[in-house]
Amino acid sequence: MPQRSTTWWVSALIILPLAACSASSNHEATDNASGSSDAASATPPIHVRQTMVVLRDGQPASEQNYRQALADCRKGPFPTQPLGDDVAGKLGRTFYDVWYEGARVSEHAERWDYETTGTCQFKLVHESTLAIIKPGEAVTVDLIGKTGTRQPSDGVMRETRVDDGDDKAAKPADSDDDAALRAAVAAQLSKQGKGDLMAHAGGTDTAAGQPCKRLDQPGIGESCVWSGGRKWGFSSDVVDDTEGLNGRLDSILLWRHPPQGTGKQWTTEKMTVGEAIDGKVFEVPSGIAVSATN
Repeated sequence: MPQRSTTWWVSALIILPLAACSASSNHEATDNASGSSDAASATPPIHVRQTMVVLRDGQPASEQNYRQALADCRKGPFPTQPLGDDVAGKLGRTFYDVWYEGARVSEHAERWDYETTGTCQFKLVHESTLAIIKPGEAVTVDLIGKTGTRQPSDGVMRETRVDDGDDKAAKPADSDDDAALRAAVAAQLSKQGKGDLMAHAGGTDTAAGQPCKRLDQPGIGESCVWSGGRKWGFSSDVVDDTEGLNGRLDSILLWRHPPQGTGKQWTTEKMTVGEAIDGKVFEVPSGIAVSATN
């Protein structure tokens, strides 16, 4: 039976979506008192190119496992079928391209790993997926299998106050609602003996030419979240490295260094804001068999 590399694990993370929770729980109050509106519809073209790799002791875990196994096989009596040299450096990594514009978001992901189909017989595992959310539908596509699913969607929605000026919106400052919610969550965690799980602000930084807010959270590590999109509803107060579109709707994680070099490391190679993008990235490619779900 084929054995998959054991390094494709996902850390159990405790995430405290403070700003997102605040926007959701105070939706009606904000609408009535402050006149909030959907900010996502005004989002300019944004393109983010990123890499995620699972590390162990500071090294790419899956790649290290493969190289050690290959070295052991070459010392032994068994016939060995290695992977191509051009893919060994991709093992355990996921390469992302994410596009935003208005109420639309699209994510293309390329994942690389390996499995063994017999003693010292290594086989490449490659996944290529596309996920799109836009007004009218949400679609997930297996680009290799040429299949996908579609379900109804209102598109991306993010809330912000309409009276926030550009300067104010760009600052990673907390709103009164966020501060109150943070205090409530901190109090609850303290009662549970988990007060150290709160994310702590660590100043500001830049990544890929974009401003970001540094956060430090035990069990997750140091992160930097884009702080230039508050006027479009993006939060810089949330550490969310969930793989898939759900982790990208309300915040953009630009980099993350896992604690003790073990866990998911995120890096951003490129991020542009306001540069035109090809609208085809929000469309399902031809030749895909898409089935509808409710």
